[in-house]
This record gives sequence, C-alpha cells and structure tokens, in this order.
Amino acid sequence: MLESAIESVPDDKWHQGIGKWYFSFNAYHVIDTAQFYMLSDPDQMKWGERAGIDWESVEDWEKEVLPKLTKDFVQSYLMETKEKMISLFNSMTDQDYLKRDGFHWFDSVLEKLVYLLRHSMLHIGELSRSLREWSCKHIKWQ
Repeated sequence: MLESAIESVPDDKWHQGIGKWYFSFNAYHVIDTAQFYMLSDPDQMKWGERAGIDWESVEDWEKEVLPKLTKDFVQSYLMETKEKMISLFNSMTDQDYLKRDGFHWFDSVLEKLVYLLRHSMLHIGELSRSLREWSCKHIKWQ
C-alpha cells in the first residue's frame, strides 16, 4: 500500500506539506520505523541514517531534509526494507514471535510487530487522505 501511495503521488506534490508533515517525509518515516522495529534492540537504530540525516542538527527541513528524500530514494529504501522484512518473517518460528526482545515496553515480538502494523497503517492513511484531497489516484487497501 505504501508503494502504491508513493507511485500515485505526482512529483509536484511529493514534498507537499505543512510544518514537519510532508508527504515525502511521512513515507520515509513509515519505512524508517519498520527498520527500527525489525531490530531486537532499540539502541541499535540510527534514525535518518539511511538518508544521511542527523535529526539533532536539522535547522531547515526544506533545505536539509527534503532534497535527500527523492521519490527514487524512498522507493528503493522501501524495496530494501520489504526484502528485509520478508527475510525476517521467513526466519522466525512461532516461538520467536512469543519471545521478548530489547523493546522492553512490548510483551512479545508479536506485540511489537502488531504495533508496527498499526503505526504504518496510521501514516499510510494520512498519505491516502492527501492523495484524495489532491484528486490523485487512490490507493487500494489490502
């Protein structure tokens, strides 16, 4: 669904947004968050690293962040993340899903992954709404 949203947005709307909410960043955020929750320890994540962004030093989002979040880059990161997720799921047993990991605020890996799914759907819903408001091709909910 995220892939469909990215494909459906016209280039002139890709960086459209208000405040720190931009279509491009929201898509990137969904993917970066998936990378985060696929880890077994939250301290392993370097947010923004894949795009070469140091969140602590960003002063101007439109000049420092958005140029790095090209549609091609985000699509490539999505495909890379999708392959990583499929590999992770294929390597896990039923027992692995019931274990706890370094994400101490979740009771199991399964709970963490369900949270990731819900988080992703929230943001994909935001992207979908933007596409509707802009009269773009709608994404199909799967």
